Amino acid sequence: MQYAEFRLPYGTTTVGVRVPEENVAFVLEPHHRPGLADEAAAIVEALRNPVGQKPLAAAVKPADRVVIIVTDNTRACPDDRLLPPIMAELERVVSPDRITIVVALGLHPPLDEDELRQSLGSDIVDRYRVLNHDPSTVVNIGTTARGTPVDINPVVVEADFRLSTGFIEPHFFAGFSGGRKSIAPGVFGLNSAYVNHGYRMVADPCARAGVLGGNPIHEDMVEQARMARLDFIVNVLLNDAREITQVFAGDMVAAHEAGCSAAAEVVGAKVPHRVDIAITTNSGAPLDLDLYQTVKGMDNASLVTRDGGIIIIASSCDAGPGPQSFVDLHQACAGPIEVLQKIRRDEPVGVQWQNQILARIQMRNHVMLYSRLSGDLVRSMRIEPVPDLDRAIERALELLGPAAEIGVIPQGPLVLPLLGE
Repeated sequence: MQYAEFRLPYGTTTVGVRVPEENVAFVLEPHHRPGLADEAAAIVEALRNPVGQKPLAAAVKPADRVVIIVTDNTRACPDDRLLPPIMAELERVVSPDRITIVVALGLHPPLDEDELRQSLGSDIVDRYRVLNHDPSTVVNIGTTARGTPVDINPVVVEADFRLSTGFIEPHFFAGFSGGRKSIAPGVFGLNSAYVNHGYRMVADPCARAGVLGGNPIHEDMVEQARMARLDFIVNVLLNDAREITQVFAGDMVAAHEAGCSAAAEVVGAKVPHRVDIAITTNSGAPLDLDLYQTVKGMDNASLVTRDGGIIIIASSCDAGPGPQSFVDLHQACAGPIEVLQKIRRDEPVGVQWQNQILARIQMRNHVMLYSRLSGDLVRSMRIEPVPDLDRAIERALELLGPAAEIGVIPQGPLVLPLLGE
């Protein structure tokens, strides 16, 4: 038998897998572009010729208190490369002591000093005021049309000018990352999350990767960001070497939509039909740090896996399973139906959106996980642990038959499957 061999992202390294060639139906990969020859120059050019907004140096005033909202370490956004040219442009007008950086943690844990230095660069941490967002310390500035309380970090609210950085990639219920997500969920509070990420919102058929139009979660996020007055964004596309390939700066909506359109061309991959087995990843570090984040890769694979099919995912989960409430909710229920019933009946509960999506996947597919988590923990989440990927392929073929079709998605959630014509 002939085998196709793949190296899949796994933590900060890779892991190998051998798949029988006759079973491979497709391999889905983004159409990556080469990195920019001069990233800093491209960033400055975007800041001076933005989409739908004045040039940055003309949009900000000398007396403004400026807040820059950056991503946390669960995203691959190259803030250490974005911030120096952004700061240089701002400081043509504003003094450094009037600039504050807020890390958009959402509901994630705060970054310690070492993590901040790794994410932002030591020069930035030493020169500017840097704060972690605290979702328990927010102020309400109103309510969206969908009833979401707009509870926002007070430092962001009190600023005169707000700029955010971001990395545009498919997002499993917001359509794409970047843009408005720096506000919601980046610097919002728990009560905001429970409405924006509520059961009905997540269950909406338009709340899917790659979908913006009609997506209630995206539209509600945009409304929150408008209310919070996000003035300027600097978003990028990255290739598989984490090099910047395009920069989109300017108006929160116009620049973001331009970036999403460009991203769709890069990450979109046509799939003729669903397969019996999908093998995928959570795109390696930093996104595969825990099981909570790994649901994203599972959900992407589920889009192209038939009902009753099997998803095999490699994710290091070096930081463990994720929030304890995520683990507790799944462990408290007898199966995915009960998880969904409990969320619908008892919400708000924990980080229910991730449990809801995991349960939705498990209603359709059997999931196998290759990770560094204990087997008992993985089984308690209704997932089958596997000792290696080759054995997982063998077992999946034993369960579904030797002719089962296999789809390979090496980059996990960084590709956008486009099913059918």
